[in-house]
Amino acid sequence: MHPRGFSDAIHHALSFVAKHHPGPVSRYDRHNPLLGIANIAIILSHHHADETTIVSAILKQLVDVSPQERIGGLTTSIAMRFGGLVSAAVEASMEPRFDPAGRERPWKVTRFEVLSHLSACSWRVAQIWIATEVHSCGLALTDIRRLGAEYARSVAPAPPEDLLWWHRAMLEVLDFRGAEFQGSLLTELKDLSHQVGIYLGPPG
Repeated sequence: MHPRGFSDAIHHALSFVAKHHPGPVSRYDRHNPLLGIANIAIILSHHHADETTIVSAILKQLVDVSPQERIGGLTTSIAMRFGGLVSAAVEASMEPRFDPAGRERPWKVTRFEVLSHLSACSWRVAQIWIATEVHSCGLALTDIRRLGAEYARSVAPAPPEDLLWWHRAMLEVLDFRGAEFQGSLLTELKDLSHQVGIYLGPPG
């Protein structure tokens, strides 16, 4: 990444998400989705991801929460505004929420599809997924520590056993890819997912 702090491309990506996000984006809402998207960008920046990866990660979050009928138009607009490299990374990393018939997949089925993609994806796409999971784990741990361990099972995006399976499976796939996929970002995910596992795992 360029050593300058300001990035017009990142600013543009955040503005694009704010304009097109289907959810509430009030600055008074502590659950404002833009906060999470900005945090994912910061996580990637902390781990020295390049500008293209950060921009792609920001835009991926928008595509992932958009209705199916808007995805085609969004990806076309992303390609026109941000270029082919970003567009390709967004499409490769977007959550496969819908099957070929347009039906929304269950969470675990979607994760099986992601594992298949991770087994052959680029390092850029892997970084985007890892940073997204680092953010999710960080949020979970923050809520647990603020509210108490009894809230551990209410902050996960899936039943605890499914979330623990997902973390293990994702890390196994990435580890299998070898030295190409090692780095501080993956190390942070391993650490945070282990901590989440302590709270969400079976008692004793």
